[in-house]
Amino acid sequence: MRRRFFAENMVRMLTLSLLPVLFLTLVFFSVLLPTEKKSLESEAEINLSLLQENVDLLLNDSNKVMNMLSVPAYSNSNSIYQILRSEQLKYLDFVILKQVAAQLNAIVNSRDYIDSIYVYIPNAKGRYLTNQANVYDMDSGPDQNWLSICSGDRAYRVIRRTASLSASASRDYLTVIQENSKGYTVAVNIVVSYFKRLFTNSYLENGHAIILSDGNNLLFSSNADINALDLINRLEALPDREGLIRLDSDLIMRSHSRNSGLDFLSVTPISIAYANIYRLITITCVTVFLCVLMSVIVSYRYAINVSGHLYAILDLMDAAISHKELPVIRQRSNDLYSHILTNMIQTFTQNDFLKTSLNEQKFQALSLELSALQYQINPHFLSNTLQMIDFEILKNARKPTTANEMIQDLSIFLKYSLLSPKEDVTMDQEIEATTHYMALMSHRYGGQVEVHWEVSPDVLSLQVPKLILQPMIENCVTHGNHNQADQLDIFILIAVREELLTIQVRDTGNGVSPEHLEELRMSLSEFSGFHEKHIGLQNLFRRLQLRFPADQCHITLDSRPGEGFCVTIYIKL
Repeated sequence: MRRRFFAENMVRMLTLSLLPVLFLTLVFFSVLLPTEKKSLESEAEINLSLLQENVDLLLNDSNKVMNMLSVPAYSNSNSIYQILRSEQLKYLDFVILKQVAAQLNAIVNSRDYIDSIYVYIPNAKGRYLTNQANVYDMDSGPDQNWLSICSGDRAYRVIRRTASLSASASRDYLTVIQENSKGYTVAVNIVVSYFKRLFTNSYLENGHAIILSDGNNLLFSSNADINALDLINRLEALPDREGLIRLDSDLIMRSHSRNSGLDFLSVTPISIAYANIYRLITITCVTVFLCVLMSVIVSYRYAINVSGHLYAILDLMDAAISHKELPVIRQRSNDLYSHILTNMIQTFTQNDFLKTSLNEQKFQALSLELSALQYQINPHFLSNTLQMIDFEILKNARKPTTANEMIQDLSIFLKYSLLSPKEDVTMDQEIEATTHYMALMSHRYGGQVEVHWEVSPDVLSLQVPKLILQPMIENCVTHGNHNQADQLDIFILIAVREELLTIQVRDTGNGVSPEHLEELRMSLSEFSGFHEKHIGLQNLFRRLQLRFPADQCHITLDSRPGEGFCVTIYIKL
């Protein structure tokens, strides 16, 4: 038994200490970890989008040149076409040539990544214009047959090629080709080395970038160590090739540019992409292990202490039951264990007193039960007796008298109050029974009590406890008029206000002092038994306390000396 108690205490303490750790671990792996992963993937997508936007801006200069060619001054008979087909330039053609070259050079000079710009308009001599105001033949110019080399099906295309565009050695270029419906062709030659500087910026700090042209042709790769062609072939075999893709040990993000028609890939090793997540998982696992270890140590120490204290208490109880000498237990100051032992000793010494008190309470309970049985009255017996008295008075007087009316009112009111006292009634039934009670009061006080009713029709069908009006009216009649010469007016208001059934009984009597009013309020809010004064209100308040929760019903009292007394009941519908 003692070993089981030790094990139960240790398991209980261990469970309580590990529940928060388990909860936090579940929250980390189910909420925080997926959120962090989604955040990292979203950041990678944003970085790739920024890179894509920058590349689109770099490749957008051909569109500016094409818009320039659409200006009427450059597309009529005195335009570039005339310049390309003429053997000897006229003065006007020379002016136009200089203007076109100036605008093309403005674009080249404002972009340090552009080497040169070609403009070709179909002509019989196969000539094209450069930004340096040079006109070359396709077959004999420095960049021979560039139009056929850069040919393609799309009006907008990007081609990577190696060429010698001037007297310098060959260089690596990205040539952006744009054609319109008239056959006008613009070629913008971009230096590839600029792209290398672009890909080494912070957008792809931990990864590599690949650009693909039409048909998944490799256009550019920022890392020569990556086998880009093999990676492209493996991506082609996947059913879903958009968005975030996990391929072997790499995390690949792919997006497509509608402006340039290029595909952009960012390739990041999973070990680098999820480095922060792996670091968080490692820290969490180490922390959980340390928490479990500490919980085991603390639970073991706790179980030893609690078990030792319990064993001492059991030894003390066994000695007391066997009437043996109580064992000496070392007292510890300010210790819960010592406090328990002291209380146990006091319990043994007060045992006889508690038994005597218990027997006395049982005797009082039996006395109250006997009194309740003695005061039970059969309602039918009482009603029949009153009818017999009514009949005898009528027989002797040979006509109806005031006594007959009073007996009839009393019989009806007593029958209403005694039959099924725990059942609710409608407000209409409560008002009808109260009128019989007021008839008795009118006979008793000789017309010095006048009742004024203000009842809303929509409350007549509402269910209320029995006898909630009579105690309030009785309080007004009993305590409201100490001067018998004056008439006492009682105003009864019953209505629904703000979803509350409001029952108010107000008189024009003497009222009470503020001290007496506060004392009465305290006696109602802190019920400690019935008192001689205002017993009807105390009875009513106590019945409503037992019938309704505190937030569904409350009573307010208000009075001033010489201004009467007011009782209001609020019941939530």
